[in-house]
Amino acid sequence: MALENLFRSLVLTSFLFIGFLLVFSPSLVSTSRAIEVTPDTKVEMYDVVRVNYTLWIENDIVDDQEGTIYVEDPEIIDKEGVPNTIIEEFPNVYAPPNLGFVEGLLGMKAGDEKSWQVLFSSGKAFNNDTDPYHREDLFYIIRLKKILLDASKPPTTLFDIPIFMPLVFLISLVILLLIILRIQRYSRTHDLFRLKKKCLSCRNIADVMCGNPGCNTPYCKKCFLEKNGCEVCHSNTMVPIN
Repeated sequence: MALENLFRSLVLTSFLFIGFLLVFSPSLVSTSRAIEVTPDTKVEMYDVVRVNYTLWIENDIVDDQEGTIYVEDPEIIDKEGVPNTIIEEFPNVYAPPNLGFVEGLLGMKAGDEKSWQVLFSSGKAFNNDTDPYHREDLFYIIRLKKILLDASKPPTTLFDIPIFMPLVFLISLVILLLIILRIQRYSRTHDLFRLKKKCLSCRNIADVMCGNPGCNTPYCKKCFLEKNGCEVCHSNTMVPIN
């Protein structure tokens, strides 16, 4: 009976676990986006920063400005937009000009100054025909004035947590093994297709079972008599199977 209760508990747990996945896997993980900014904080994707930059093309300055930038791939921002929570907190935030600009920002700290080139051939400059500096090689000089928000992006679903999928696989494997063992144990005494009990000894269809109410192990009458009773509980009484 203890084994039966254990199996029922495991089956119930597995259904609850599957229900948990179905309900919560699409939802956001409860993780705060805002992380404390320190002097050692480095720029990562999804941060908000205050910068002053100059853009050179060949020997001419074509752009020189200061602004608040949401560090994200501009291609993605064009399609999905800056998150509303970011816009509410930083109304003047805007997308960086190109991916080459974003990659140059990554790893910088407040107060750092940096210069780098973004070649058109890299595919990370201004690549659209409508861009004012299309097909141009770019040279940036940038000063990172301040990191306004260190908002390292949390996992969007439970499945994005690195340890979650291995854990799901392990639990699923354990449940599968338990079910297989249970089926094997059940098939020792039952015909799985006809749902008739089998004799524990000869595997033929049983016509009697142990008379001990706590045992009820099935036998054919011949085997029960030959073994002088039940092999499991050693009872010498038997009752017919209806």
